[in-house]
Amino acid sequence: MLTRTNVLTLSRVSLAALMTLSLSLPLAAAQERDFAREAVTNLNAYAAYKMGKYDEARKIWEGLAQKGNTTALLNLAHMFLQGQGVSQNDHEAHELVEKAAALGDPRAQYELGMAYEKGHVVDRDIAQAAKWLKKSADQDYADGQFAYGVMLATARGQGLDKSSRQQRHQAIELLLKAKAGGHLEAGDYIETSRSSLEE
Repeated sequence: MLTRTNVLTLSRVSLAALMTLSLSLPLAAAQERDFAREAVTNLNAYAAYKMGKYDEARKIWEGLAQKGNTTALLNLAHMFLQGQGVSQNDHEAHELVEKAAALGDPRAQYELGMAYEKGHVVDRDIAQAAKWLKKSADQDYADGQFAYGVMLATARGQGLDKSSRQQRHQAIELLLKAKAGGHLEAGDYIETSRSSLEE
């Protein structure tokens, strides 16, 4: 039964909810505008980069990277890897990729996972590789799904005969997603993983 007190309480809750919603809408719109501005700025930097204006591109990306823009962090990392507009420095590139991965970028998580898998710049660490590749795969990044799927299918590189049936089933699911996401090699690995289940 609704009493006057209950109606007043409901009215206050509804008013508070409306005020919260109305305050969050402009904030969401402002964030969307910021993301759009950063995307345009990234494109301008990329255009400068493609024209060989590396200093200009680097300055733009450094400004965006300070704001936590993961695309800028990754682009700067690639500049350091290639030595374009900066001195070639694998360690600096790795640190930038780590920052982008920590911010949740699935591309960076994939690159970081592969660095740990190959032992590039960091010591080879399959557990760290698996951690970062899984994070990338969980965000539906096709390269991450492929790499983590292969890792599962091979029991972290030990071989198809070493993986469990559960690992192979999980691998097939990831490889199917990677194939649907456009990964060209995933189809071949799906068949290999399926045939290993039949043995």
